[in-house]
Amino acid sequence: MKVLVTGYSGFLGAILCKNLPRKFEVQKVNLRDLPEKKTNYFNNFLDRFIEADVIVNCAANLKPKTKNDIFINEDFPIILLNHLKKKEKNPLFIHISSINVLIDERKDFYTITKRKAEKNLENQNITIIRLPLVYEKKDNIIQPSGNFKQIDNYLKLNFLPIFPMIFPGHIHYPVEINKISNFIEKIITNKNKERIIYNIAGNKKKSLWDLFQEMADYKNKKVLKINFKIFDKVLPNIFKNFLIKNSSVIQQLIVIDHTEYKEKKEYL
Repeated sequence: MKVLVTGYSGFLGAILCKNLPRKFEVQKVNLRDLPEKKTNYFNNFLDRFIEADVIVNCAANLKPKTKNDIFINEDFPIILLNHLKKKEKNPLFIHISSINVLIDERKDFYTITKRKAEKNLENQNITIIRLPLVYEKKDNIIQPSGNFKQIDNYLKLNFLPIFPMIFPGHIHYPVEINKISNFIEKIITNKNKERIIYNIAGNKKKSLWDLFQEMADYKNKKVLKINFKIFDKVLPNIFKNFLIKNSSVIQQLIVIDHTEYKEKKEYL
């Protein structure tokens, strides 16, 4: 079975390309090589997907700025599916999305583009996997990968005797990345091409502070809790709106609960 993975240099894509070859033939496709749209070169690029039995679309720009970034996040999945239909191909299509799309308070540009992508894919028989915060563990220790690189770099600042951190920050149901890889492997093995959406969740609710403290404790670093929970309640709306639209770490100054949504959760 041939599995094509886009976004293979990203956090999830890299893990999939490490794990899936144990059972499947895996081919990587780099969307950074996308030629100009509406050209024969672009159609030839899409033809790379024709022989795939499974497509796992991990490609996304976390901080979309250019037209190409936005195109990859919003429009590429549906354009690829329409191209495959014209070629009378029907692979299992797995689209990686974000749990952010269900959180009304998330209004950063990345989340907006992921919502638009799902809107484009509304009537398609595909599998959509909405991911929460994802981390990697080895020997039960959170690794400096994915979103946790920034925390690790912060804790490496040797000139700091103590490390201040926002409390509580955003609240998540975080999931270990190999559990997500195993879940995707099961979906591929089952070969179900009906439309289905999975809202992935971990078994324990954790805040940014919880995860930061776990990493700091392992490194024997002293930490200082800066409680913004009360401050959040009295923030002017204009400042809150600015933070909500910001995709950087300062967004953690407000408390956004990524666990409070009505849709069914798939616990890993």
